[in-house]
Amino acid sequence: FDRRRRMGSLPDGPLLDAVREAAARAHAAQNDVSRLQEVADGKLARLQAMHDAERALRRRAEAEVAVLGRCLRDAEAFHALREVQADVRAAKQAQQAQALRAVLEHQSRVAKEQRQEQAGAHARVAKLEFEREQLLLRLARLEEQRSALRSQQQQQQQLLQLQRE
Repeated sequence: FDRRRRMGSLPDGPLLDAVREAAARAHAAQNDVSRLQEVADGKLARLQAMHDAERALRRRAEAEVAVLGRCLRDAEAFHALREVQADVRAAKQAQQAQALRAVLEHQSRVAKEQRQEQAGAHARVAKLEFEREQLLLRLARLEEQRSALRSQQQQQQQLLQLQRE
């Protein structure tokens, strides 16, 4: 504008002042949009990092559930083996009542311990499943936030495009 003014093509006055003010407002709005874009980009990057961390946590929880499932199966097989061994001992010692009673008491204690271990494993599995569900819910909320941020970013880009035009 100053170059045109020096060349004489734009007269001094309210029109020139209004044009300068409009140009200054447009420049300030463009700066605001750029700052908002930077903020949105930062938020989107943080959201993506959180999403990645939660996905890794979910995979780890699923792996732990699988390990606990294998432990539970191993415990059941171990328990069955112990019962068979105890039955064999009981058959060999059927003539000795006191030895038979000791074997039966031992089997009872082992069975109780196994049930307690199994109950603990079931509780850990249930806890991990609950945590997994919580993570899935959190992931869904993060996806909604990410979608909203993308929508906001698109609106800002459209506003910037309109301002450029």
